[in-house]
Amino acid sequence: MMIGRRTLALAALIGLSGSLPALGQDATARARLADQLLKSETESWGWMKNGNVAAMRDYLADDALLIFGDGTRFTKAEFLKAITTSKLTSLAIEKGHDAILIAPDVATLLYRVTYTTATGTEKPVTTKVASSSTYVRRNGRWLSVLYQETPVK
Repeated sequence: MMIGRRTLALAALIGLSGSLPALGQDATARARLADQLLKSETESWGWMKNGNVAAMRDYLADDALLIFGDGTRFTKAEFLKAITTSKLTSLAIEKGHDAILIAPDVATLLYRVTYTTATGTEKPVTTKVASSSTYVRRNGRWLSVLYQETPVK
């Protein structure tokens, strides 16, 4: 069985998240950061579900890039347009998540999610993924700058 580079990279990142205290971050601060970022991430999924383009515009950094499990890539502008044509119909974020503080103003949230989307008259598609969402702190706010997901079974 051949394992893709993205899968290996995500596995390495997840492995490192549990074994290295990123930049001296203590366990309590790390858990607080993970919970804070997961709250933002969960809100963003809700905004996608109800088509709240204005909230998503405020949540995503202007230079945001989103890469989905099928290889589809979106800039912020492209993704904001896509929200109006694709409908998120269900969402389940699994228990257990982690965050890695890469630099004082850069952090990555790792979690798993299963979601269902529908576009137009096409049959709804359910996808289960390992997600990696990188945030940057700009002007005191955490903004989503890179979302990447890898399909899992």
